[in-house]
Amino acid sequence: MNEISAMRTLKDKSIPYYYQIMNLLRRKIELGELAPGEKLPRELDLAKSFGVSRVTLRQALSILEADGLLERARGHGTFITKTHKIPPKIKLTGIIERDFPAREKRRLLSIDEVAATPDVEEFFDLPENSRLTRFRRLRMNENSPYCYTMNFLPSNLGQKVTRKDILNRSMFDIIKKRLRIRIGKINQTFEARTADNEVAEHLKIGILDPVLYVETFVYDVGGEPVEFSQIYYQGNRHKYSIELLSNGKTL
Repeated sequence: MNEISAMRTLKDKSIPYYYQIMNLLRRKIELGELAPGEKLPRELDLAKSFGVSRVTLRQALSILEADGLLERARGHGTFITKTHKIPPKIKLTGIIERDFPAREKRRLLSIDEVAATPDVEEFFDLPENSRLTRFRRLRMNENSPYCYTMNFLPSNLGQKVTRKDILNRSMFDIIKKRLRIRIGKINQTFEARTADNEVAEHLKIGILDPVLYVETFVYDVGGEPVEFSQIYYQGNRHKYSIELLSNGKTL
């Protein structure tokens, strides 16, 4: 515990102190420097060691408790959780939005018509000021949201997708089996980002928390654009294992 007590100053005053404390403690837990079952110092002592108020410290501890890394026992203190859940792994075989596991729940946020941004207009080769059908939903693991997804389809295709479809199928599956479109090329980009207000609200995380952002551009076998998606995954609670399939060719 001396290592924590020695951290009397927080380096970057432009980043909220609670966020810096949360990340420091999280890293020590993940590296095993704070052992499962170990008791943290009293809140007052820990706050003094960081040079912050108890309110600020409690913000950091509350996030770690919500993430299952800390346990609080009334009258006894705060402890490192004895057992941590193993983060789920996603096997990527061409597209990240895979079929839904049976245990997973989905929550539909909205289906609406929205104006296409200039870059999306260009992708779909649409006239200026065109509109797209947007599907917004959350993917839940044990009632905790871990993925916020926005899928965009041209309106003529979007109108064929039902509420039942969007709650029970991945968009990839909808395109293939519901819309009967043969998928061709898929382009994806992966980017580390921090959560803005909207993403933080839906994923139940803090503003500036890390997220994995994925953009996907889907074409049919004739090269015509079919679908565009934006996906945000919690970056501080999930790890992703990627297996590259070379189809017999050297990577």
